[in-house]
Amino acid sequence: MNAMPTPGVTRRRFSLFWRLTGAIALVLLAGAGALTFAAFSYARTAADGAYDRLLIGAARQIADTVSAEGGTITVDVPISALETLSISRTDRVYYQITAPDGAIVTGYEALPVASPAIQAGDAAHVSDARFLDQDIRLASVWRYIAEQGATGWVRISVAQTREARNVLTLELTLGALLPVLAMSLLALVVLMAAVRIGLAPLRRVERALQRRDPNDLTPLEGETPIEVEALIVAINRFMGRLSDRLGAMQRYIETAAHQLRTPLTGIAAQVEMLDRARDDKARDMATARLRKRTTEVGRLANQLLSHATVLHRAEVMLADRIDLRQLAEQAVVDANIDLAAKDLSVRKALPESPVWVRGDLVALREAVRNLVENAVHHGAQSRVTITVETAEEGPMLAVHDDGPGISPGDWDHLLIRFVSGKWGHTGLGLAIVSDVARAHGARLGIRHAPDGDFGIALMFPADGACP
Repeated sequence: MNAMPTPGVTRRRFSLFWRLTGAIALVLLAGAGALTFAAFSYARTAADGAYDRLLIGAARQIADTVSAEGGTITVDVPISALETLSISRTDRVYYQITAPDGAIVTGYEALPVASPAIQAGDAAHVSDARFLDQDIRLASVWRYIAEQGATGWVRISVAQTREARNVLTLELTLGALLPVLAMSLLALVVLMAAVRIGLAPLRRVERALQRRDPNDLTPLEGETPIEVEALIVAINRFMGRLSDRLGAMQRYIETAAHQLRTPLTGIAAQVEMLDRARDDKARDMATARLRKRTTEVGRLANQLLSHATVLHRAEVMLADRIDLRQLAEQAVVDANIDLAAKDLSVRKALPESPVWVRGDLVALREAVRNLVENAVHHGAQSRVTITVETAEEGPMLAVHDDGPGISPGDWDHLLIRFVSGKWGHTGLGLAIVSDVARAHGARLGIRHAPDGDFGIALMFPADGACP
């Protein structure tokens, strides 16, 4: 499939079709080479077999003329025996006849005849050799002479150069090679067509994606081969994640726009009232209301930014090794200004040894900070307590306050963003903590302290702890 190049990014592009075609061509080429070698070997064997019979026949014709007179071996080499071997004008024929005592009767003395270790008899012996700087084929036969003074085996050896054999080998090889090449070419064409047909589902996927509206992130559907199904599943999974991310972003933008519109309108109204104030008392009242409104807007903006951070970190969460005690200490430092402004005391119930969990430091810090802010702004009357402990169920961090608390029946509603009811306006605090807990496989629940203080606990699973 063709893709639009990314500006500023250099990529190596390749064609899957031509890669597969090249691999198939290499396989076919290797197969053709193997068949050519096999054809050559067979052709050489066939040519040697045909000419060896002529060579042995010529040696036997000469052997028929061997005789002994007065203890002397005589031979009359027939011209017809040698003419049958002179098919090629460039071929050379050599011979040698050896008496039983090893003496050369006639022929070429230096001809490399069969080894004496070879047992003489009716069987012919054929072998390759070098003579006069040429490759030759040598055939030897034996004839037994039983004459007084010349008794024993007479060896008749006839040799021929390989020109005619090589010509015949080449003709037979070419005769077999041409059909092999034709079949390989035909197979390549057929396999190229098969590759194109096999890649057709990818082209269908490409056309389906190109025809889609940019905002359409629904899963791809349609019948696909098993080999392409994994790609379709990966694309659908990616589009699902992208759809979830865009949906979360859209919901966040809508929520931010809706929640900020009212307090900003209120700030504008308070500024207008401040401008119209006629005396110091009215001006002080308008200034106080304006300060309250701006504080609310600042806290809401912080919650919105915190929620956006948590949503992003949930997608790219890094499993760091985190000490819950340090999270509690940092939460106290972050909340000191609010605690001082409301004249609240803070207590810490922390173990001496670290309590380790695995999770995302930024997301967990936001969760703990929101738990403390929720206790400060919606519950605590005089004190806030942060507790860290290790229970049988797993590590736990809880924030308690001496406020009225939350009834179990109202708990689920408080985890929804910006819900109003008899308990007031929830904002985003507990919703942020709930999202962080879900991303870490933790559980968010109500927990009462031994002194009766109401608390909200972030309870991690036992396998979420680390040494």
